[in-house]
Formats: sequence, structure tokens, C-alpha cells
Amino acid sequence: MVYIDNTFTNRLLFSEEKILNFVLNLKPGQEVPLHQHEDSDLILHVVAGGGELAVDEKRENITVGDVIYCKGNEVFSLINNTKENLSCFVVLAPRPTLKGLTNEK
Repeated sequence: MVYIDNTFTNRLLFSEEKILNFVLNLKPGQEVPLHQHEDSDLILHVVAGGGELAVDEKRENITVGDVIYCKGNEVFSLINNTKENLSCFVVLAPRPTLKGLTNEK
């Protein structure tokens, strides 16, 4: 898990024909802005820390052990509103073809 001061990080684990998997890391105060993955569903498993997840304007606090499923057409965002680092194990399927999806650090 890699955390840097100026932005969240994605640590790519698997990028296969049908699936994309990475660890998403956010320091306190960092956020992933509202977006969607259109044709790709997302599974997010919180492995460290906590924060606030918004899915189609519904907001909820998340913490270690939580698993969230978002359909591709749902708009979501994530913010680390805690004092601890946040890391999530993320799976996108089917694998999106968007360029720049990960910013490996």
C-alpha cells in the first residue's frame, strides 16, 4: 500500500482480458471524485481505514471489512474523511478500456 501527499494512488494487481484489480489508497482528506465505469461493475473491499462512499447521491460511512458492490451505471465517489490512511481492494468487471484508469505509483 503506497500513500503519497498530493493524490490518491492505485496499485495495479491484475489487468486481464475480463477483469481489472487494484488497491486504492487514500491519505486523510483525499478523495476519488464522482464518476462511473459505465459497462463495468465495481466491487470495493475496505482493507484499512475508513471513509465516506457516495453511490447515486446515497452517502454512507465505510470501514475495515465492508464490501460494496456498484453497478456500472451508478455514479460514485469516495473520500477519506478520517485521520487514518484508507486502502480498498477493488475489482472492475468486465475490464474497462478507459485509458488512464490507474495512476500506478
